Amino acid sequence: MATTTLRSLSLAALLLAVGLVGCNGDGKVAIQGTATWNGEPIEKGYIELQPIGEGHFASAEISNGKFTVQTSPGKRLVKVTAEKVIGQTEPTERIPESKPILFQFVPPKYNSESKYEVDIAANSPSLDIKLDGEELKPQNGISAEDRRKMNLQTSGRR
Repeated sequence: MATTTLRSLSLAALLLAVGLVGCNGDGKVAIQGTATWNGEPIEKGYIELQPIGEGHFASAEISNGKFTVQTSPGKRLVKVTAEKVIGQTEPTERIPESKPILFQFVPPKYNSESKYEVDIAANSPSLDIKLDGEELKPQNGISAEDRRKMNLQTSGRR
């Protein structure tokens, strides 16, 4: 009889552990996602999934068009930023290595002014974010923000 009780308890503990792993114990779902810009993987970027109504805020880095994030099921507002290298800083005495100059090229309609919504399902472990449009271009070759960063890098201040 003790053996039967022990087996029942072991089985119950195993089922509880399996159940908690599937939903992470906090109601969140593990999402494997892809992010593309005009059909090409976003090399380096950032994604935010903001709750519309109830839910958890989630964010992740995008690397080579892929991201992994945990969030609760429900509607989310998607915001994406992505950078590309547009030049290199000149080495200085204070900073002897040249550094890449990055430019955020995704237009505001996908980040600060985003209206892009997705519905995260509890049983859907993947999310494909497909963005398209005309990318932002640096004015006069380099944006004001990137110019400011270059000046800080070359002056040695951060």
